[in-house]
Amino acid sequence: MFDKTLMNYQELGIRVRQRREEMNWIQKDLAERTGVIASFIGHIERAEKIPSLETVARLSKALDTTMEWLVFGERQRCEGDACPLFADLEALYSAYGFGRKA
Repeated sequence: MFDKTLMNYQELGIRVRQRREEMNWIQKDLAERTGVIASFIGHIERAEKIPSLETVARLSKALDTTMEWLVFGERQRCEGDACPLFADLEALYSAYGFGRKA
């Protein structure tokens, strides 16, 4: 089972909301661009529900940012094996049309 302590979902939600508001979108706008329902965007922003890896990839693409930033906030906070992992995941998701190409 995945250890929830490895990822701060509250911070992820804050970053999703921050970036959405920078783009002058409401939750419905982001939901339409990611293929999820607007209430789920609200749940993510309030850290009430955990998004799947695919949803994080869709969010990063729609918000024109990286999965790494959504999860960690800053590139410098990416340490050890996590950086190559996210680079590989973004390359894989980009190949399938998700995520943002670096």
